[in-house]
Amino acid sequence: MNVGLISLLALIIAIVLGFTRKANVGILSIGFAMVITILFKSDTITTKAVISGFSTSLFIQMVGVTYLFAIINGNGTLELMAKKIVNRVPVHAIPVAMFFIGMVLSAVGPGSIPCLAIIPVIAIPLSISAGINPIMVSIIGDMGAMAGRMSPLTPEAAVVRSLMEAQGMEADTVPIMLCTAITAVVSSVLIYICYKGWQVDKPKTANEKDVLPKFNWQQLLSLLGLILLAVGVLALKWNVGLTGFFIGSVLNVIGCGQDKKAVSGVPWNVILMVLGVGMLMNIISLSGGIDILVSMLESLMGAKSAAPIMALTAGIMSFFSSGLGVVFPTLVPVCGGLASGLGIDGVQLVAMVVIGGTIAGYTPISTTGALIMAGVAQQPDSETRFPQNKMFVELFAVSALNLVVLAVMALCGIYTLII
Repeated sequence: MNVGLISLLALIIAIVLGFTRKANVGILSIGFAMVITILFKSDTITTKAVISGFSTSLFIQMVGVTYLFAIINGNGTLELMAKKIVNRVPVHAIPVAMFFIGMVLSAVGPGSIPCLAIIPVIAIPLSISAGINPIMVSIIGDMGAMAGRMSPLTPEAAVVRSLMEAQGMEADTVPIMLCTAITAVVSSVLIYICYKGWQVDKPKTANEKDVLPKFNWQQLLSLLGLILLAVGVLALKWNVGLTGFFIGSVLNVIGCGQDKKAVSGVPWNVILMVLGVGMLMNIISLSGGIDILVSMLESLMGAKSAAPIMALTAGIMSFFSSGLGVVFPTLVPVCGGLASGLGIDGVQLVAMVVIGGTIAGYTPISTTGALIMAGVAQQPDSETRFPQNKMFVELFAVSALNLVVLAVMALCGIYTLII
């Protein structure tokens, strides 16, 4: 029997079960990997091969960075910093400010996952008090967070770099971040136009600006830790995960955070998903499953259509599964082989996977869309002003619009000017 094909089917089943049964795809993937090694054990398909698919370096990077930001987020540093910035801008500039706040907060280290939870908390009450559509501002703010997720400092970028290195590709996510940012800007402008963002119901006057407290000493030291993280990783080439553990432990010891709260704030579900799928993907790679997937995609693609097709594939997959935990580990490993066969740039294909698996994540069944819906629903008269059914359709439409923008830009060759 073709073990490569069976292992691919196992991954598909894990994704389907994860969606329908609300189970962690990574844990399911580990279970399937074990079953495959029992039924089809060979010199290459072994228990040792399954375990070797668990990336310890990726684990250190993801846990270290998210531990640090669980401490910084827990003491209110990020939220207060964002509110102070927004409080200084005119009402009509709030959507722009939220975009850049999301991008900066994401890019300085935590990535988009924690920021996608922070942005709606700030954007929704702020927008309502300013008379702006809170759905629009939340979407644009989250778009900024997505634009910054491939910064060299983020755990998400560490995942993609690891997958690129395994294929012998240059593991530089900065061009991918630039492509993501450009796509996010274009989509945000279209969203602003669709929601008529220039219309303000009740402009906020200078006297109505929120009075915010000063940073306390714990928050000031947390900001200093952020600066140290950026300088250490970007200038001194320190390992981002180990640096996160070091700065986080120092902040914890001196009283800037609570260790138990920080550990519980680490997104263990996502980390297990990423690393678990990686373990099954190692079996898929060893058994020839990657070659099968490459051949299937090559039969559908040409040199010009490869980028938009890959983008749409990643986007549609992310409607039902995690971009970071499922889409990236599944599709990025095939980019090198596809690029060689089609004679195109593999980094561009990786960028399409990353962007497609990112900006399509506004559906109400995704975490991002669900957080926006929940936040808006908590506001007074929300059912009258922002009906749930209408919001449900709007968020699906935003995901579809983003994918159309990505596919058109890819087809026009915009990304080749950057990569």
